Amino acid sequence: MRIYLEGLVDQCHSRYHLQLLFPDNPFILYFECENDAYGVSISSKGCTVLNDLSEEPHFVIEGLEGEMTPLFTGEERLSQLIEEGVLEIRGGYRPLLFVESVLWLTKSRSKEHIVV
Repeated sequence: MRIYLEGLVDQCHSRYHLQLLFPDNPFILYFECENDAYGVSISSKGCTVLNDLSEEPHFVIEGLEGEMTPLFTGEERLSQLIEEGVLEIRGGYRPLLFVESVLWLTKSRSKEHIVV
C-alpha cells in the first residue's frame, strides 16, 4: 500500500498544474486497510506520506487493501467504489470531491494507441 501512496505523492509533485488545486494548509487523508492505517498530507507547499498518524484526518477511506488498488491505478473511481459498497468513507462532501479529483488526476497513465 505504501508504494501506491509514494506513487501518488510523486505524481502530485510532477504534475505542476495540480498545485492550483491544493490548499495552503495540509489536507490530511487516511487510508485504513484491515489493521493498518496510512496517511498522506497534501498541500501547495508539498505532499508527503505520513509516518506519524497523530493528526486528525480531514478524510478517511476504509476498505481492504486489494480493493483500494484500483483507485491508484485509475481503473475505478472513488465514488463508484463507494456506491458499490466496496469502500467506506468518513468526511464531508467537499473533501470527497477533492480526494476524488486528486486520485483521478494523479492516476498512473498508460499509453493509449490511437487508431486512425
